[in-house]
Amino acid sequence: MNTGAISCELQRVIDMIRPDVVHYLRSNLPLYPVEVLRGQLLEEGVPESDIMDSLAQALRMPKTGAPNEELKSKKMFSAALLGAASILMIGGALFFMARSPSRTDRDSTSGKSSELSGFVGHAGWVARLPKDYIGVSSFKDLAKTHQIVYFCKKNTDPTNFLNEGLFGQLGIVKLEVMPTQFTNDPTGLANLSRVAAKKYETRGEKYSMKNIQVATLPGVQVTVLSPFPRVEAFVLGQTQIYFFLAGQEDDVWRDIVLSLRDVHTEN
Repeated sequence: MNTGAISCELQRVIDMIRPDVVHYLRSNLPLYPVEVLRGQLLEEGVPESDIMDSLAQALRMPKTGAPNEELKSKKMFSAALLGAASILMIGGALFFMARSPSRTDRDSTSGKSSELSGFVGHAGWVARLPKDYIGVSSFKDLAKTHQIVYFCKKNTDPTNFLNEGLFGQLGIVKLEVMPTQFTNDPTGLANLSRVAAKKYETRGEKYSMKNIQVATLPGVQVTVLSPFPRVEAFVLGQTQIYFFLAGQEDDVWRDIVLSLRDVHTEN
């Protein structure tokens, strides 16, 4: 192939690479089905062409998986660099890597019951889910700045989301994600802690509070002892605040909360 043609093709690919999409794919290809991540990105409005070219960039980085899958990914990326139908080749990679059947819905994502699954949030975040769990999502505003996700076992009756007293018994973890006025630093965390403490004290609730660290994200975890026992956590992202609520601190709680990753602070 002509060297100039290759250079033009490479430049086209570079122009269409989205750093945020590349980060998602590099971080989560070893854990999550590609088609699940692709579907979420399409829902977020990322163009198909951007996803394809960003996937090519992500495939340059080594990832865990079966040796045959890694070899095929490398061959596909090499073919793309040679300018031989790059979009078709990446489409083939998507089919190959997602060949195992998985369930995807508009408002929920889950992997096979024997594998880990992941949920990609609207504002640029990812959470890993326990076995047999899904995420059921909705928004409180038309602009989609305030997202609510219920992480629950498959086949959970959604009417149970209305009764927080059942969360502990049913293993439901609620997450609200919204823009924050608190800065992602010690000062912001201190201000957040004061506001949270005032909320519980105003309600007359007995509670304990501790600082937590979720990867690069600071936060506070609150265990409410009475009158309504529960566990809550406030985690500060770069531009979002993450509010978790569950019936108690258990393995499900820790698996979900501690797996949270914010693309804006992971770069």
